[in-house]
Formats: sequence, structure tokens, C-alpha cells
Amino acid sequence: MTFNIRNYISGTVTIKVSGAMPEKFINLCMVEKKSLLSITKKDNDFLISMYLYDFFSIRPLVRKSKSRVQVMSYSGLPFLARKMRRRKMLIVGGMAFVILLNVLMSYIWFIDIVGMHSIPMSHIREVVYQNGLKPGTLRDAVSAKKIENQLLLSIPEIAWVSINFTGTHAVVEVVEKTISKQQDKTPAHIIAAKDGVVTEVIVLAGESAIKKGATVKKGDVLIKGFVYEGKVIDPAAETRVPQLIRSNGIVKARVWYEGYGETELAKFVYERSGKQEMSVTFKIGQYEIPLKRAAIDSQQAVEVEVFNKKLSWWRNSDIAVESIVSTYYEMNANPVSISIEEAREEGKAKALAEVQSLIPETAQIVSRTIEVLQTSEPNLVRVKVNVETAEDIGQFMNIQ
Repeated sequence: MTFNIRNYISGTVTIKVSGAMPEKFINLCMVEKKSLLSITKKDNDFLISMYLYDFFSIRPLVRKSKSRVQVMSYSGLPFLARKMRRRKMLIVGGMAFVILLNVLMSYIWFIDIVGMHSIPMSHIREVVYQNGLKPGTLRDAVSAKKIENQLLLSIPEIAWVSINFTGTHAVVEVVEKTISKQQDKTPAHIIAAKDGVVTEVIVLAGESAIKKGATVKKGDVLIKGFVYEGKVIDPAAETRVPQLIRSNGIVKARVWYEGYGETELAKFVYERSGKQEMSVTFKIGQYEIPLKRAAIDSQQAVEVEVFNKKLSWWRNSDIAVESIVSTYYEMNANPVSISIEEAREEGKAKALAEVQSLIPETAQIVSRTIEVLQTSEPNLVRVKVNVETAEDIGQFMNIQ
């Protein structure tokens, strides 16, 4: 390693020695104690590597040995310094760039605010800016601890905040407080959220308006949101005064759901052909600037994938700046035929998926029936699914 560094600092020259007796030149160099770093024979010539300061003193030896010398290559710090002297402006520009880059890296240019859910980002940004943390601020002039304390004092909804610096970025990380919801005490009835047959009534507050076995429609009152004060003096003449309350209780009922699924015996399945086109759009606020348009045949079926990327240095700006890349894949339609059994299974799966989207997670499924319907279209198979559930159908309705 030391030898290589010395070669680089001193500079080395590789020469080709040719003539009637190039060996005589080598012998003379050894006698004069010239540094021959390497000697390689190539045909009748020799390739010799030596230090630059020895190269300038070999002219008498070349004449005495009647040889010819040709410089093949050179390397090292002296040659690099010579090049640099010829390109002074390049060196000055490079040094100026390094100094400017170092200065710019000392400033905060981008501020990221993360972790909010309900607190507006503009509210946090306003407090941060007022306390000196804004784009173009010298990083050493910013007191992260002071800004963190000011955020906690100014915005009570913040439970914890941390400000970290990464290069020219400042990341403000916020954790919001978990505020428990206050219990709603507004007077309200419990009404039916859907049609059904009542199977169980449990009144915790209020007065029941239905009995077990009753058939109710959506919107019917199940538990009244009031109680009576005072004693009954004359049953014929009600003298008690109703007091409005927020009713509470459980009303379970049998509820029925229907779902339908259709499947064609002969249909087309679309697959990508392998051809694709791409369009690129630059969006600033509500304005779109197309940078590349896709050549699309309006008669050809295509599948579109859209990728939106908001530019990182604008993500906390009030003006949205993003790039939109849309890829259009050409689709080929291939005819496919399936059996009636396969069509029934596919229709059943569609009908079950439709019903499942309607049933609440807390509902208990009591029964399920599947029926294949008769249709006038020979290419169509239609399946109907009926599901019976037991569930709580009550929901609150505030008393006006």
C-alpha cells in the first residue's frame, strides 16, 4: 500500500525501449541506479515503468545505448496537478459548489408533519412557523424543544410531539390524545332499523311499545323514551306527567335477507395481450399539464392502472403538486363456455356475497335456502339465496 502511494505521489511513466540492443539501456539504468519499477518484454522491445524524476535523466543513457524510447502511459499526482492548472475555473467552480452545498445543507428547506387524524395540519404548521421553524431557516437557530413545548401548550389535543432533523428535512411527529366520547343523554326512542318478527324484548330504560311475536316495520317504535312520574289516582283519568328520557334496551327479531346472482353460460374473458401505452400528466392544483399522451384505439378494450405520486417537497403545501402515470393495457376478449353446474355455483357465490354484505357481523344466522330460478333466457342461470337471522334491530331516534 505504501509503495503504491509513493508511486502516485512521485508519478510514474511507462516507456517502450526498442532498437538493436535495448538490454544495454536496461544495464546502463541499473548502473546509474535508476528506479525500474517493472520490466516486461514484448516481442523485441521492452516496456519499462519508472519514476517521473528518473525519466527526465535518461536521455544520455538512450544515446549511449543507441535505443529509441517512446512514452506509452503516465499516471500520478504530478500529471493530475498539471491538468488541474489548465482548468482553474473548473476547480474554482467545484470548490464553490462544495461550499454552497455545505451552506445549503445547514438550512431547513422541507417540513413534514405526520401523525394527525383530527387536528388540521394547517393549525400545527401555523404554530411551527410562528416559532421559527419554516423553510429557509438555519437549522442551528431552531430550538426543537421550545417548539415542542409550544405545540403542547397551544394545541390541547396533542398528547406527545417530537421534532427530528434529517438533512434538510424537519419531521414533526404528533400523537393525538384519545378523548373518550361523552355519553349521549338526549331523550330518544328505540325504533326498528328493519322489518322483522320480535323474538325478545329487554327494557333497561323507558317503556316497551311491542311484545314478543309482534311483526314490526322499519321505523316502528320499539321502546318509548319516557317514564311517568306520580301515582295513578284515577285509572280512567291519567294524571301522571311523562318525563322524557333516553330509552335503553335490546329488541331481538327474526330478519330475512335476499340475494341474487346471475351467470352466463357463454361469455367473454378478457386477458392482456402484452401491448401497453403510457401517459404522463403533471398536475398543479386543478390544472393538468399532459407531458406524454397514450395512443389508444377507442374500439379496443383496455385496462387502466393509474399511479399518483405527490411530489415530496410539496406534500405539506397548500397547493397539491403531483405526477399521474396511467398505463393502458390492451385486452383480448376470449369466448368461454361453462356448464350449468359451474354457472349455478358461480351464481350461488355471487348471491351469497350480496347477502353477506347486508347482514351485520353481530347477527346470528338461523337458516339459509338456495333456489335456482327459471329464466326465459337460455344462456342465463339465476340463483336466489334467502337467509334468516336473529339480531338486535333497535336504533335510537331522538325525540324532537
